[in-house]
Amino acid sequence: MTVSDQAISALDDAPMALEETYPQPIVVPRAEHNISRAHIDVEVLKVLYRLHHQGYQAFLVGGSVRDLLLARKPKDFDIATDAHPQEIRRLFRNSRVIGRRFRLVQVFFKGGKVVEVSTFRRRSEFDGTDDLLAPNNTFGTPAEDAHRRDLTINGLFYNIADFSIIDYVGGLADLRNRLIRVIGSPEVRFRRDPVRMLRVLRHAARTGFAIDAATWTATLDQRHLIRLCNPSRVRDELLKDFKSGASAPFLDLMLSSGLLAAILPFLENDRQDAALLAAQRSRLQGIFARVDSLIQANLSCSESFFWTAFLMPCLALTLDLPVQEIPPDTVGPFVEQALLPLEFAPGRREDILLLWLTTVQVLRALGSGQRLPARLRRRVCFPEAWLLAHLLAGAPEEFFQEIAAQAAITPPAPAPPASKKRRRGRQFRSRKKMPPS
Repeated sequence: MTVSDQAISALDDAPMALEETYPQPIVVPRAEHNISRAHIDVEVLKVLYRLHHQGYQAFLVGGSVRDLLLARKPKDFDIATDAHPQEIRRLFRNSRVIGRRFRLVQVFFKGGKVVEVSTFRRRSEFDGTDDLLAPNNTFGTPAEDAHRRDLTINGLFYNIADFSIIDYVGGLADLRNRLIRVIGSPEVRFRRDPVRMLRVLRHAARTGFAIDAATWTATLDQRHLIRLCNPSRVRDELLKDFKSGASAPFLDLMLSSGLLAAILPFLENDRQDAALLAAQRSRLQGIFARVDSLIQANLSCSESFFWTAFLMPCLALTLDLPVQEIPPDTVGPFVEQALLPLEFAPGRREDILLLWLTTVQVLRALGSGQRLPARLRRRVCFPEAWLLAHLLAGAPEEFFQEIAAQAAITPPAPAPPASKKRRRGRQFRSRKKMPPS
């Protein structure tokens, strides 16, 4: 059972509709799905059970349910309930309420573990107008909460009361069919929040699923709307995908859809040259496929590394020059112009320039067989420049496998220093002179 686009579109046009307008959900009992409590963090189970035992509904929601159904380990777990934030706060002393429009509660546990709990929402924070965001319109029902989410595969609930899966939006069918589909009308949803287009491509890249035809067409038609979003928000979303371990397929989809050119206009002129676009896509895929394998092996890289790895081959292909032969006076203006739409801080641009120039010096030394000078090795960015130079030079696969193997080795935690007992200084008792007898 799935929800028709016409029905959801009507609900989008009338956000105050009653719950009776939603189709009845599919409820999958525990015996018919693969989610086990053994795969859910203990702290998350504690929160779910306390809410349930206090008479509230308590659901595991969103990407964690999707990942568990796909037999993957979720990065984090989100909980939704019908308890209001202050009610949740009273149940958990080790918690705090955050957010303004849509408040949620963070519950803290030992070891830095944080579990986020939200109240069922009536709509997304990016939907509606100010008069629809009054406090009495904020909270909703499970059905309303499911329909305000972005993708069908992210709209599934796991009910701790009977361990069942609740599907209001046809997410189970789309998981079986390996399909990425927006809940409701893609045109309406993308107009309300264009960043949802990035999320569509992100989940398609990470899961390997196909994108629904209507969703893909809406992305092609409305990609220009991404320029209306907050630049820092778009920048953070892109960085999240660079670090995801699936950046190569993500960049391929971004180039194919034209969404990347809509965000970074310096790519728009290149799209007129099909040969240049094909070469650019092939080069970026080769570089970021290697980066993905290193990220999956737990290698940590800075934000500057990802942006430099993206920009260097773009400029080299545009100028039809090797990276090490690009005139130095063109690098600064190019980086400035390329990153202008994302409003990078000056300090971040300087980090990218330093990494770029250091990488060029390493490339020249590797090409000539010269020894790297000590002053170059002392730079903070040298390890990343050394790695980036080998990526651009096309080092053999064995080279990166060795790096990945070293990154996967987690060093043992240092033993706490032995506590030393403080030695008390020698104490002298004052001796009073006895009066002469």
